[in-house]
Amino acid sequence: MRIAVRAFNDNSGSPVLVFGSALGTRMTLWSSVAARLADDFQIYVADLPGHTVPGPDTLAEATPAVTIDELASGLVESMVAEGVTSFAYCGVSISGAIGLTLARNHPEVLTGLIACATAEKFGTPESWDERIGEVQASGTRGLVDDTADRWFAAGFLGEDIATGHIVLADLALVDDEAYIATASALRTYDLTGALTSITTPTLFMAGAQDPGCTPEAMEAMAGQVDGSRFVTVPDSAHLLMVEHPDIVVDHIQEFCGGL
Repeated sequence: MRIAVRAFNDNSGSPVLVFGSALGTRMTLWSSVAARLADDFQIYVADLPGHTVPGPDTLAEATPAVTIDELASGLVESMVAEGVTSFAYCGVSISGAIGLTLARNHPEVLTGLIACATAEKFGTPESWDERIGEVQASGTRGLVDDTADRWFAAGFLGEDIATGHIVLADLALVDDEAYIATASALRTYDLTGALTSITTPTLFMAGAQDPGCTPEAMEAMAGQVDGSRFVTVPDSAHLLMVEHPDIVVDHIQEFCGGL
């Protein structure tokens, strides 16, 4: 399985940094952060299968069900096709899970890992069956209101910052079958107690008001990875890179400067 990867800039010779997005979002999720880092890194942004603005690589045309292990391997294949055999990876939510899996299964490709707002396990198989049922009944459009409350801290969307509304529009427009097929990966994903094997330099980054991937849970994850760092982004929820790109950039630069 290949994952859609696009070069954000042309800065060959600089350290490579790859960004991965959350379920139901597109590459644009990382635009504000990537733009601020474009002078220092060669940046690539990856879409989850079927999440790219319509093209031939939708998940519905490839595999009806997928695992996080397959997504991690697919990212490695896609980067090799770009001529990149090692890179730092920064993923949020499901893509944070992809990053943790890369660190466990493909440590030779990673120079560093930034795991944002992620978890060892997301919900239960039953909760994912319920989410999938909602999408089957009402499409991803039916998820927007509840998702907005999880993704953004209280008051953020009312500040008339366009990026948050663009991200929610992407959720509403993502192909339903692609969302369902990718969500199935989280139904079976479980790294509980398995992070102690990670040797890649790792930064865990949490949103202070994230109701799902709480700072407390992420700090406990960091405690399992020798030498890892943990930071919290204030006044943010799950999509901290949308709410506070400057703070996220500062943490990325400081972390990658030590690699």
